[in-house]
Amino acid sequence: MRFVAAAVLLFLSICLAAPMLRAEENQTELPPSVPTDESPIVARALYSNGSPMQGAFLVLLARSNSSDTVYRLITDQGGRFILALGKGAYELDALYDREETAGMDYAATAIIPSGSNANATLIFYPAGSLSGRVLYKGAPAAGARVRVACPSNSFDYSRINGGVEVKSGEAGDFLFRALPTGACTVSASTNSHAGSADSAITHGKTASLQLELEDKADEPDMLSLAAIVIVLLVAVIVLLLFLLKRFFGKDAYPQMEGYIPEKTVPESRPVPKPTAAAQKDIVEEKEESIFALSNPRAKAVLSTLPDREKEILKFLFKSNGRSKRSTIQHKLLIPKTSLLRNLRSLERKRIVKLTPFGRNLVAEVDETLFR
Repeated sequence: MRFVAAAVLLFLSICLAAPMLRAEENQTELPPSVPTDESPIVARALYSNGSPMQGAFLVLLARSNSSDTVYRLITDQGGRFILALGKGAYELDALYDREETAGMDYAATAIIPSGSNANATLIFYPAGSLSGRVLYKGAPAAGARVRVACPSNSFDYSRINGGVEVKSGEAGDFLFRALPTGACTVSASTNSHAGSADSAITHGKTASLQLELEDKADEPDMLSLAAIVIVLLVAVIVLLLFLLKRFFGKDAYPQMEGYIPEKTVPESRPVPKPTAAAQKDIVEEKEESIFALSNPRAKAVLSTLPDREKEILKFLFKSNGRSKRSTIQHKLLIPKTSLLRNLRSLERKRIVKLTPFGRNLVAEVDETLFR
């Protein structure tokens, strides 16, 4: 009996030890851990006056060419926080909304270039929200295109709101979550109605706006207008011919000094060559026709572009195909980062050439695309 009991105990010990030995063997055969592509970046949040944002609850969107990631995080006493981002360039859009206020309080935008290991700094500027309704004759105007324009050198409110244009809801309602403080212009339109109004954006508050649409002015019938112009031109030509015949007819020829009969006029006369100034005018007129919005090639290219890129290209057409980045930013009121992103996009599409000009850039339309 003792021998049988000892044999049973030995058998059980072997059975229990076998899985443990297999586990140890499997652990030794596991491959080494594969390093991830993500690397931590220490970022810092500052108010526009330079003071750190201590213990602030931030909502941050990190946007790259391959993904969009939303972070919800809290800063430390120095306004610092850590982001785990993959390789490549990133656009950072961040919001800080206090619970005790009715609207958005602060917003910030930044860009992390590709291959940059430097720490990021987000400057948060005062912001507010804007909500409203679009009406036509007192009734909600659903599906209206609502656009906002704010003169701002702070954050890129177009990126923060996903664009500067939204569509009104079933009740005619619309919302822009974060806009820079100050005066903003809101415009709305449908196929047959339009309207606009100004609104003051206040820090930490939600401005309310009721926008009433009016009927658009009837566009003139182009065929009728062209017919009227042709009739007027014919009438002017007939009047000129009548006056010429009356004052310089056959009866008046003998009374005119220096009159030369038609038979004595040489059949052919040498055509004088145009002067250098006239040739320059002809060349300039030809160049202007290339950049005219009526150019079929220009229309075809514009129809393929987003609204912001279309707006930039139209401005370059009006500037004879060439303008500085700072001039475009000043005239179109586009934030610098957003403008650079759209110009780079046009350059990648081979529509625009960008040339460094000191600390500035010169954008020039590629003429070969429109000839």
